[in-house]
Amino acid sequence: MLSLPVITSQASEDAPLYNGDLAKDLGVVSRNRTAETVTGGLSYPQKMDTPAWGISATRCHVGGVLAKEPNTVCSGCYALKGTFRSPAVEKKLEAAYRGMSHPLWVPAMIFLIRYHAAERFRWFHSGDLAGVNHLRNIIRVCLETSDICHWLPTREYAVVRACEDEIPENLTVRLSGHHLDGSPPAKWHYTSTVVTKVAGATCPSSKKGGNCATHNCTACWTKRGNVT
Repeated sequence: MLSLPVITSQASEDAPLYNGDLAKDLGVVSRNRTAETVTGGLSYPQKMDTPAWGISATRCHVGGVLAKEPNTVCSGCYALKGTFRSPAVEKKLEAAYRGMSHPLWVPAMIFLIRYHAAERFRWFHSGDLAGVNHLRNIIRVCLETSDICHWLPTREYAVVRACEDEIPENLTVRLSGHHLDGSPPAKWHYTSTVVTKVAGATCPSSKKGGNCATHNCTACWTKRGNVT
């Protein structure tokens, strides 16, 4: 059995909880590309038709433990190889990590999502939640962008359960299974798992080249049970 770290809202990497004057702060971040500077900017993963945001996978708490264990999803993490190892991408992800502690992170994310996202947004194309305050800040962003469907995959079960009653309708939080061909996480509405055979997959895009955009796949954003 894996020994996973216990995450609390006071974790050293966690973000400060936003409590500012949103209207005033939105005016600040809208000027001189301040929103991009604060957050590290959005990304546009090639496999989907929606913007995303994330931090380096080297900053994952639970994922950092799983990456060292065989037969886990994280042991072959896509975000620890390929283009994610290029200096430009590593620099961008590190800027995003540092930025989440900035007092204007919440209004900066709200501004960028309102400007760039048409219908959907993905959290964590790389990396994971840093703590309870971080998730609560994301929840605030989702509440202020209520016309956007948000998807947040995570392995930080304890963080999510601490905020279970605060998650808005337009945010689909999917707890990700830890092991290849393993069972989905228990006692949660929306989950995702990874299988080693396409025949066992339920995600439409995984059966059609793995591209959400080409096949108009929105399964991960949809309020449905497990996606494989």
